[in-house]
Amino acid sequence: MNTAIKELTQEKAQALLEAGVHYGQPTSKRSPKMDDFVYGVTSSSMQIIDLNQTWQKVQEAGELIRKLMSEDKSILFVGTNERAVATVIEEYAEKYDLNFITSRWLGGTLTNPVTRNRINYLRELEGMEQSGLMESISAKEKSFLTKKLKKLKKNLGGLKKIRGAVHAIVLIDPVHELNATLEAFKKNKTMSIIALADTNCHFSPDAFDVTIPCNVSSLNSLRTIMNELMGFYEDGKKEGRGSSSPMAQGGPRLGKRIGGMGPGPRKPVEIRQSNQDNKSNPQQNNKEAAPVKESVQGPAQEVASAEKGE
Repeated sequence: MNTAIKELTQEKAQALLEAGVHYGQPTSKRSPKMDDFVYGVTSSSMQIIDLNQTWQKVQEAGELIRKLMSEDKSILFVGTNERAVATVIEEYAEKYDLNFITSRWLGGTLTNPVTRNRINYLRELEGMEQSGLMESISAKEKSFLTKKLKKLKKNLGGLKKIRGAVHAIVLIDPVHELNATLEAFKKNKTMSIIALADTNCHFSPDAFDVTIPCNVSSLNSLRTIMNELMGFYEDGKKEGRGSSSPMAQGGPRLGKRIGGMGPGPRKPVEIRQSNQDNKSNPQQNNKEAAPVKESVQGPAQEVASAEKGE
């Protein structure tokens, strides 16, 4: 697939302008670290974002997302700033089956193993609810578990489909998502970071793998950016379905370890007799040693054969 960055056409530029992607923050809130993305300033002291750079960064982020999805990696979308932001993420999460957080970032979501236990507990409670097991317990226990399930769904419901590590995170407004940003920095050796940042972002653009300068306060602006990224997301998923893997080719081969898990094939253990026994009666030892080697099937049989040989 051609990974060259597409040029910004007149039609795309008009769509970005109509969505208000180019509107930045007032100069009173400007961050010098984002000045390279600023095209100019209006008479009302409003910064204007350079849409050429926005488009270029959208293409770079899209290619990264496409690559990750083609390798069946997990991507997490985070945006808890305003209800409009949460609405957009939840809308696309439902449509494209995304992993997301929109209510509140819990400390240790990426770094604390307890979070994984809570997600597993959420799956267990949902299983109880779907199987009807909730109806067979007492009213007090049902009330307690129902409240617990509601709380877990609110905070971790968007993470329950993640079975392993998070390989990339998309932060909408890293200024507001401070805790998520700092945790992502701790995992940056194993996780890619994409940021949708306004002109007031005090983080250096180089701190992220890709920084997309855009208006993060507008619902239309976010939808326009997400529409472009979801095109790459879907392309990556299609490539991933067609890729060859052991599981896609009818499952793992017998006798081999899969991902380092599970025991490999058992090796027969040869039982060697001492030199003194060999010298005392070598002819008898040769007769008894051969059947022992042929009958070895496992640890219990090895011990029984050895005792019989003695």
